[in-house]
Amino acid sequence: MKRIAIVAGLLAMAAEPVQAQIVTRAAAPGVERIDLTRSSAGYTYFNRAGADLAQHDAALRACLVEVERMRQPDDNGAAGAAAAGGLLGALVVGMIQGAVNGMQERRGVAANLENCMVVNGWRVVRLDEAEGKTLDAMEQAALHDALADRVGAAAPEGQIVRVYDNDAVRGDTVVIGRAGDLDKVSLSAQALPPSDAAPAASRKGPQAPRTARPPRALKPEEVAIKPGDALVTVRLTGMAEQGGRTLIFTRQGPAPDIQPWENDGRPALFAVALPTRGAARGDRTRAVTQTFSVPPGRWRLSAVNMGPYITHFCLGASGFQAGEGEAVYAGAFDLSGEQMRPDMTLRDDLLAPTSPAAVAGVRHRAADWTYGDRQPCEGAYLYALDLRPAVQDTPPFIVITPVAAAQPATVETAPTTPSSTLQ
Repeated sequence: MKRIAIVAGLLAMAAEPVQAQIVTRAAAPGVERIDLTRSSAGYTYFNRAGADLAQHDAALRACLVEVERMRQPDDNGAAGAAAAGGLLGALVVGMIQGAVNGMQERRGVAANLENCMVVNGWRVVRLDEAEGKTLDAMEQAALHDALADRVGAAAPEGQIVRVYDNDAVRGDTVVIGRAGDLDKVSLSAQALPPSDAAPAASRKGPQAPRTARPPRALKPEEVAIKPGDALVTVRLTGMAEQGGRTLIFTRQGPAPDIQPWENDGRPALFAVALPTRGAARGDRTRAVTQTFSVPPGRWRLSAVNMGPYITHFCLGASGFQAGEGEAVYAGAFDLSGEQMRPDMTLRDDLLAPTSPAAVAGVRHRAADWTYGDRQPCEGAYLYALDLRPAVQDTPPFIVITPVAAAQPATVETAPTTPSSTLQ
């Protein structure tokens, strides 16, 4: 297990334990918004009503398997993005270069462990300084025993500061960026008993052939449905401060850790980036509409990228089916809006270029978004993103278990020069 360093310098405050209260962004002025790049401040532990210590420990271990796949970029600019992104990062900027900043890595581990546990249905409970400091000073075994009655309490002592609420879809959530300060290490992480069991090794697939390279956006005169392909159109809008942010779409394979190109040698990824420049001088708005010719299959919004950072929705992604011969509109994503949920309104002016598409007989249908895809985690941060219509209830949490290694698929492609693998 990767041990998180403890930050020194604490203030001790005497206070009686209080019954837990939910803290939300609208609860009181000054409450911080949800931030996927940092763990909650204070002395915290994980709680889920009705759970026992064995379930608590199992959930932590499963999340640690995913967390240990993640990497924070260094301060070496674009060169560090590959270190942050695993396969996705390599695809965005090239081969891994530079050393990972140790402090950023520890902060990222703490943030991702909390992200994973929250998606898994656990609540983050913060104790007052006096009680938290007492528990923090305990040895591992004693601390583990001390949490026995806390991890499954329906109304735990302390303050419930974070629960799962499909936060990545909300515009006021910090989804990506440099890892935030690590205040204190989770008491749950400190209490986890040591284990000699080594996690199962991740499957290392083959290098992607040249034929699997991501397609570029079609030019107006190129918009047409080709035999054996589908068209997918995406619109991305935002403000100047979101310029450069990229949505990464991937095609589902035969198993979570097997790429579809291992069977067919065809592309499994395309990306849409918000322009960094406006249409006119002084214009702070940004917009792009792009159409891609892609292999048919299930396509999902797998990640968001900004500079060297990648947030991967590996714990629960949303996707849609694009059949052979179909033109599918994936929606309009507003990075500056209250939610990143796509507007599925089919308007002619959104499906640019309209005239070539009309001449080619292309008629788009709105994508039918569904939720729940799992993938091996990689990048700087992990989380889940449900893009189904907002009228539905809050999505159920997904029980996180390590993705089992699948049997290698048969590859029937001609020998090619090795290139970056795809996710």
